[in-house]
Amino acid sequence: MQSTGNSRTTLQRTLAAAVCAGTAVIAGSVLAEDSQEFIMKGYEATVSDQEWKDNAAVPAGMKIILIYGSPKKEGPYIFRAKVPAGYKLPAHKHPDQRIVTVLQGNYWSGAGEKFEQDKLTKYTPGSFYITAPGVPHFAWAETDVVIQEMGTGPIGETIEYMNAADDPRKK
Repeated sequence: MQSTGNSRTTLQRTLAAAVCAGTAVIAGSVLAEDSQEFIMKGYEATVSDQEWKDNAAVPAGMKIILIYGSPKKEGPYIFRAKVPAGYKLPAHKHPDQRIVTVLQGNYWSGAGEKFEQDKLTKYTPGSFYITAPGVPHFAWAETDVVIQEMGTGPIGETIEYMNAADDPRKK
């Protein structure tokens, strides 16, 4: 009798494993199809045919390109920013979560109400960080830098400075 119980248990385990494997294959196929669909729709992050523009909301020197969506509209948006070596971005915050990816150069970022060199963390090409909504932070470009930022709109003011005197829109 005991061998029948072991056979039944083995059969149950085999069936459970088969169901799990089948589910994984189906889920993998669905994810692959979604990825394929996304790729086939032709979303490209090519910006060579666009013009880098000054960003009046930050100190002079930063140039940006909006490559997907809009911060003023519902849904995700993506922009790239190009900053020269030595550029400092004063402490500020955003109303939405931001995902920042370093594409080129060495970019330093830190959290806090004011710019403090010793609180900066270095990010190199390919690395990224996430800034939660409303968290004050600041940045510095060690070299010429290109970053890509992603957020979700709609948002009002895209940036709020911790020290109003740092806001170039008010000068």
